[in-house]
Amino acid sequence: MVLTLIWIAVMLVGGARWVRRDVAAYARFQTLSDTMERQHFYRRWLVESFVVFVGASVISLWLAHALWPFDGFPSAFAPANRLLNQESQDTGDHWMLMALGLTAGIAVSVAVQWRRLKNVLTPKGSPDAALIPRNRREGMLALLLSLNAGFGEELFFRLALPMLLLQVTDSLAVALAVSVLSFGLAHAHYGWKGVLATTAAGAMLTFYYLHHGSLLRVMIAHAVIDVIAFFVRPAIADWIVSRRAPRWAFLNS
Repeated sequence: MVLTLIWIAVMLVGGARWVRRDVAAYARFQTLSDTMERQHFYRRWLVESFVVFVGASVISLWLAHALWPFDGFPSAFAPANRLLNQESQDTGDHWMLMALGLTAGIAVSVAVQWRRLKNVLTPKGSPDAALIPRNRREGMLALLLSLNAGFGEELFFRLALPMLLLQVTDSLAVALAVSVLSFGLAHAHYGWKGVLATTAAGAMLTFYYLHHGSLLRVMIAHAVIDVIAFFVRPAIADWIVSRRAPRWAFLNS
C-alpha cells in the first residue's frame, strides 16, 4: 500500500507538471504556420502520450495486481455492469442516480458545444481547431494521434487508474469519478471549456465501458470521436463553405 501511495503522489506531481508544460506547448503550436514545425509537435505528442499513458498504465495495473493475467474488464467493475444492464422497469435509486449523471453529462456537453453547433460545424474557434491537419503528412500524424489516444488514454483512464484508486479508496464510485475528472484535467490545454467538454465525454465513455464491459469497444469509440473531430467535421464544414462560396461571390459582385 505504501508503494501504491508513493506512485499516486508521483503521478499527481508528474501529471501536474506535464499538463502545465502541455498547455504552454499547445499555446505555441496554435501560433505555428510552418508545416514542418507542426509535424514536429505531432510526433512529439505521439511519442510522449504513448510513453506516459501506457507506461503509467503498466505500473498502475501492476500495483493493483491486475497486470497479469490481464482482464480488460475486471471483476471489480462487475457490480456497475450489472447495475447498468438491469431491466428498464427497475427504478432503483442507484439506477436513477446514474441516469441523472449521464443526463447531466450530456447537458454539459451540449451546452459547451452549442455555439459550435450553431456555426454549422465550422471548426473555427473550437479548442482543438489548431490540431486539424492541413496536408497529407499532418493528416497521417493526426490519425496516429487519434488511434494512440483511443488506446493509451482509455487504457489508463478507464481501466488502470480506476483499478489503482479502487485499491486505495475501496470505493468504485470514487475511483471512477476521480478518473473521469482526471481525464478532463489532462486536456487543460483546450481551456476551461475544453476541460468541461472532455470531462463530459469521459463520463459518457465510462458509462459505455461499464455497460458493455469491453475495453476494446471504448478504445474504438474514443478513436472514432477524435477522427470525426479532426477529419469528418472539418470536411463537412469545407463542403458547406464551398457550396455557399459562389452565392456569396454573386452577392458581393
